[in-house]
Amino acid sequence: MIKNSTLERLQDRISTLENEVTTLKSQKRDFDEIQNSCKQIMLQLTQGATQISLLNEMVKVFQNNDLPFHLCFVSCDQEGGNWRINTGSCLVNELITPSGMMLSVPAQLCYMQFQPNEGIHEVDLSTPELWEIWQPWVCQSGVDRCLVKSICNTEGLVVGFVLVFTNVRYLKSASHTLNFMIDSISNLVYLSFVRDKTEEALLNSTYEDELTGLMQPKRFCSSFSMMMKDARRQFLRIALISVHIHNGKVNWKNADIDDTDIIALAKIMRSSVRSNDLIGRFSQNEFLMGVKIRNLEDAETIALKLLKKIDLNEFQLSETTRVALGVSFYPEHSTYDALFSAATNAAKNNGTENGLRIEYHGRFCHSSADLYDF
Repeated sequence: MIKNSTLERLQDRISTLENEVTTLKSQKRDFDEIQNSCKQIMLQLTQGATQISLLNEMVKVFQNNDLPFHLCFVSCDQEGGNWRINTGSCLVNELITPSGMMLSVPAQLCYMQFQPNEGIHEVDLSTPELWEIWQPWVCQSGVDRCLVKSICNTEGLVVGFVLVFTNVRYLKSASHTLNFMIDSISNLVYLSFVRDKTEEALLNSTYEDELTGLMQPKRFCSSFSMMMKDARRQFLRIALISVHIHNGKVNWKNADIDDTDIIALAKIMRSSVRSNDLIGRFSQNEFLMGVKIRNLEDAETIALKLLKKIDLNEFQLSETTRVALGVSFYPEHSTYDALFSAATNAAKNNGTENGLRIEYHGRFCHSSADLYDF
């Protein structure tokens, strides 16, 4: 026979286990609901939704007005200024100006920005040392706990926080759910930073050469077309300078130039033109420069300046590396294709040493003085 005391203990244990199972099932439902919501927000993220749109959507999805917690997102700049509440429950509107700036910043947030912590920090708002400035609002709102998690960008710098205000009673019963929600939200925000950085890298890869940072052909052509339109409208001249770097054998198909020489030449070209002139890399050993000029001699001045810097070897080009320049002019050639062909052929008309050729009405001239010698 089982004694009554033993039976009571078993029944208590069974009751406890049943309660734990019920709690776990409830948590699983909450977790599944959070995960499903995250999937929907992830879809919006992949479709290009802005970060502020994603934050608003997260508040809309996760903020349950029937439950005693209040979600909000705080942002700040990397220097510890420009504190804002980007979005949150209606309760937090009392903490901000009409433009979203925080009326005051709790000292603990300032401290946590420069002491990054990957975990969720539970703050007891009833001990007001670091949240003293918000105490009137805390008392009025009926909250006494705040869960804080840092938001970091892809460089690991704290640029904001996820805040959830609640009371200790609800926190005890729903701590796992709230923590899971906060972790999920912070991961989504971080993924939005990753997406933005990836998009920027992809955009730059289509516009800028990875090795030199110079324009890719597509961007150069687009920018040069705009330059030609301006020149046509304002009756200006343009020079297109083709720059070929080779190993002294004048083999225009060679691609055995060291990256260090490519980078050095890119620096020389940048230092030889104005900020509003164009420089692009078209192949392993071919570059183009688009420059606005007043007269034909200006293009030669720029080209000679470039050759002089190469001869001085300020940027340490290899001893065997040679550079050939070819120049063509607008409006002598009225299309980009014609300018490109003329400048490239002029560059290829050079010998084995560093040199310059200027294409002018089908002739390849050594200097601007030869342009008028018919």
